[in-house]
Amino acid sequence: MPKSFKLCLTMAGAVSAGSYTAGVLDYLIETLQLWQQAKDKNKALGSDHPEYDQSIPMHDVIIDVVSGASAGGITGTLSLMSLLSRKHRAVNRFNPKGENNLFYKCWVKMADDDTGKTLEKLLDTQDLDKNKLPQSLLNSIAIEKIADNALHINETVHYPPFVSKDIDLILTTTNLRGLNFKVDFSGNSQTNAANIITNHGGFFRYKVKNELFSRGVPADENSLYYVLDLKETQDIHYLRDATLSTAAFPIGLKSREIEISKKYIERYPKYLFGRRKGITPLILDNEESYKFNSIDGGLINNEPYGIGIKVLNEKNKDLQKNDNYAIVMIDPFPNQDNSPSLFNPDRDILNVAKGMFKALRNQVMFNQDGILDALSLSDRTKFLVAPSRKTIINGAAVREQHHLASSPISGFAGFMDDSLRKHDFELGRKNCQDFLRYHFSVKEENIEKRLGVTMSPESMDRFLYTIPAQGNSGKKFFPIIPDMKVTKAFNTQFDFETYGTDAVIEYPQYPKIDLHTFEHLYRKPIKKRLKMLVRSISGNWFLTFGYLLFYRRKTYKMVLETIKDSLKEAGLLQKY
Repeated sequence: MPKSFKLCLTMAGAVSAGSYTAGVLDYLIETLQLWQQAKDKNKALGSDHPEYDQSIPMHDVIIDVVSGASAGGITGTLSLMSLLSRKHRAVNRFNPKGENNLFYKCWVKMADDDTGKTLEKLLDTQDLDKNKLPQSLLNSIAIEKIADNALHINETVHYPPFVSKDIDLILTTTNLRGLNFKVDFSGNSQTNAANIITNHGGFFRYKVKNELFSRGVPADENSLYYVLDLKETQDIHYLRDATLSTAAFPIGLKSREIEISKKYIERYPKYLFGRRKGITPLILDNEESYKFNSIDGGLINNEPYGIGIKVLNEKNKDLQKNDNYAIVMIDPFPNQDNSPSLFNPDRDILNVAKGMFKALRNQVMFNQDGILDALSLSDRTKFLVAPSRKTIINGAAVREQHHLASSPISGFAGFMDDSLRKHDFELGRKNCQDFLRYHFSVKEENIEKRLGVTMSPESMDRFLYTIPAQGNSGKKFFPIIPDMKVTKAFNTQFDFETYGTDAVIEYPQYPKIDLHTFEHLYRKPIKKRLKMLVRSISGNWFLTFGYLLFYRRKTYKMVLETIKDSLKEAGLLQKY
């Protein structure tokens, strides 16, 4: 039986720039669907049939693991739901409004509807109570409604051939309670000597019920996952809560209460430490289940490629030997700073405090689960899709300074207007198209070893490309996932007759924000939200009155200037 090429998709946190990741996934799934249709037609005809298309590569690529953090976790869940749905339709010239497309619905439209815009709902004050401390700076009800509108029962779960029936969805979380483990230090003595260590990082791991898996926590004590039945309302709620929790941006959006079974917790030592003996998770005796407050999974593990490849290795024992796999990370804000950090000689308490928090954050990220497995990957198995926007000047593509319209205000700008999110979604589709055609590939000499088939001369002629481009003496590569819109990759020829403008997606026009219009729409909601936050936090009428009298105007001006400066720096301000 020919081997299939296994794929792990990892989606990093991105706040509102998750719209970019959504666009990447939308084009990826569309490409897999078109390729599968071409393969199915060939299989139905048979290789001896005169209409058999010899240029169609017949190897198999299977999505086996999907991992995500924060906004990437949301897109991970949407990916699972879209992959297993017969109704999913790509966003293209035939479906420009994103009908039956969860990526577009959740990331571009968000909570926009006839009752108001997404930002209006995030600024709404109905969640605030003068007698209680606020749960978040923004009203999270809007985010909950997006989740409720997206996650529904799927009565007809459908597995296309490019999706594993053993597919895993992994969502990272930050556990504010922390999970305590007792490490036995008694040796052979009769003492109870022990050390307590606490883990605040964690993850939700899900499979989907089918003929291979039964619903719930599996009986095998070495299995650390939950099997969802997408036909059960309760399981849809489990998935909803986990998805909202991984995306609960600290303080900005409210934390989530999560409850999981004791049986699940008891299996953690084997997974985290590779052993059970001598390490015991500590849960209160009167607890029937383990509860904790969960916030943004990206706080501890924002780019969960390590745990993704760890699970992929766990499921495919000959992965390294066969070399038939790749991990693709979609990261709207990749850290690509190659400069070593400078020595800071200042040792005052402020500089030490800043350095301490930076060190803690970096060390937590360095210790993320499975990273050593990921670092041991062989050549052309790690791939990154990151934003790239270019402008054509005198026939040459020149890279722009700013790429994502959602990136200002620490990634929150996308909540301001759907034009920003739509730009990033379209840029994601464009970048994915280029990635699949000219980056996500294997070397010519490794085609048979890694993809498991011998390519026909017609396939080679259609899809083979070189680096540098169109160089006969350059290195030759073959795409892992061929794009059916390509007619000859080497000469950059594409099928405009069949696919029209979708054959080569243009870079979307960079949007602009009219600050005067924005202020006209949101001045009152922002001021009201700020006032109600002060009232809820202070719990004191006198302090609230003082704020209104002395600081309200200054605070609003500071907020507006922050927005203005961030938009201006990103080139998003409308000029007058």
